[in-house]
Amino acid sequence: MSVNSLFDIGSTSLRAVGEKIDATSQNIANAESEGYRRRRVSLSSRSVAATGLYASNGAQDVTSSGVGVEQFERVRDGMLVAARNEARSSESAAREEGRVLGVLEGALATDTDASLSASLQGLADGFSNLANNPDSQGVRESVLGRARQLTDTFGRLDQRLGELTSSTTKALEGNVEKANGLLDKVASLNEQIENARAGGSPDYAAEDQRDQTVKELSKLLPVQAQENRSDGYTLTVDGMTVVQGDDATTLSPKNEDDPSKPTRVEFGDTGVAFDPGAEGGGEIGAQARLLNDTLPGVQSDLDALADDVVKKVNAAHRKGADQNGDTGENFFVDKSGPSSENTAGNIELNVDGPKDIAAVATPALGTLGGNETAVTIGQGDFGDSSGAGNIEDRLTVGPDGSASTVEVSSISPDGNLPGGVEGGTFDITVEDNANTGELDFTIDRPDGSTSTQTGVDVGSDGTTITLEDDGSGNTLKLDVGTAFVDGDVGPTETKEFSVTVDNSLPGDTGPAQNIADVASDLTTGATDLAAGVGTQVQEAAAKEEAQAAVGERVQAQIEDVSGVSVDQQLSSLIEQQQQFAASAQVLTTAREVSSTLLSIAR
Repeated sequence: MSVNSLFDIGSTSLRAVGEKIDATSQNIANAESEGYRRRRVSLSSRSVAATGLYASNGAQDVTSSGVGVEQFERVRDGMLVAARNEARSSESAAREEGRVLGVLEGALATDTDASLSASLQGLADGFSNLANNPDSQGVRESVLGRARQLTDTFGRLDQRLGELTSSTTKALEGNVEKANGLLDKVASLNEQIENARAGGSPDYAAEDQRDQTVKELSKLLPVQAQENRSDGYTLTVDGMTVVQGDDATTLSPKNEDDPSKPTRVEFGDTGVAFDPGAEGGGEIGAQARLLNDTLPGVQSDLDALADDVVKKVNAAHRKGADQNGDTGENFFVDKSGPSSENTAGNIELNVDGPKDIAAVATPALGTLGGNETAVTIGQGDFGDSSGAGNIEDRLTVGPDGSASTVEVSSISPDGNLPGGVEGGTFDITVEDNANTGELDFTIDRPDGSTSTQTGVDVGSDGTTITLEDDGSGNTLKLDVGTAFVDGDVGPTETKEFSVTVDNSLPGDTGPAQNIADVASDLTTGATDLAAGVGTQVQEAAAKEEAQAAVGERVQAQIEDVSGVSVDQQLSSLIEQQQQFAASAQVLTTAREVSSTLLSIAR
């Protein structure tokens, strides 16, 4: 080995070790820099087995001459980075769903006096109290107050759902805009990095920045990155390319202002929408899912419960009478107008004051429903209820399907018969007469009096016989015009049957108690609604925790591979310092040898 070789080896060693010291210093300086990936210098021996065009170096025992930098690189594991980004995307989606649903869960909470279930139970308790105190104006005022609380609670929840939908829509728009900015940034960094590589000086800082940008983007979308040495990163979302080289595809929200259509996030002008699936998808995927599935589902359940409350309470209320003598009135109404379905945000009271609450029963004499409770037909000589000449059915239902049994001049609000009309059991005898289409009726009343009505034209619709008349215009009549035909009774025979008209009891508060029972039963629906949202919140929290654990584990692996350990770098720096000193000693030795040789030559 010549002296010149010593100088060559020593100088290359100093340069190579200097490069390693530079890389180590850079690592230590950026140990806390976000997204920084460790730099690494790889060295290799320099070969001297090279010949010129006409001459060889003739060296037979020397195979190398010094050292050189083989590679200067960023330490990065693409598979770990992809796994970290995927976990980050799923974690962000679960966190966003949990955040929005947590707000909704708070609104639906069942452990407060203002909750929906508490408001329904309050209405049930109010009507139950009214059933025991039907004449109390204070109790009636309390019922109205509880009913208003219920409608206010429905309205508040409907409003909160609307606010959540609106805020989620705005958040989606903001995230789409943010994602577009990050996509443009990746495309720009692609161009910058490839230009630097083409110039022979890789821009590792820009590569760090690009990885950090993709990491930030993965919080919004389930982005996948594939590195191509010719044009940098190619990014895809849901199978669609969003960045290739220096070109980026702009995302755009669609139908966000049209509640009748699903909210979509489309890729550029392709018309293809991002489909987040049942879970994951980053914050944008979670928000699309919330707007298209979760929040509309809760709104539908809330509206269905409101519709049940309105229809079932109204059905029970219509069967009662208020203190004004009115019957058949609804308790709730949808202020948006008549519709087949009532919505939570539009229901309101249909009663003006406490006297308008229908708390007591009305037998509704003269109606099919009332006949079942207020009127009883005794078959008598006309046979049992299974006979072809079923007098009960024929007296109860007219030819058009309407009720035809009993008519009265008026019925009091509590269902009592008017004036001096008291009802009871009326024994009726039916005889034929000489005229076609006519029958004679004899009525034996409960008070012992008897009257006969002859020549009754049973062939005419609406013909009645008088069962009782108190002389002041209050009359109880039996409709027989459509129930009998002349052939029902032979010329020489008579037939008997009876009609019993019950006197309804004052203070029969069945309607109020029915409403109480209905409202109490419906509290289960409110509890189920809150529990369903609570379950979704718990599921979102569990998914977030699981994905966060995965992300932390992968990030720890990334740091082991690509991160900077200051202790390790300091140890390497000491080692490199010793290498530098040793290389310098080689040069010193070469200089001394050279000086000795020169002195001998002189």
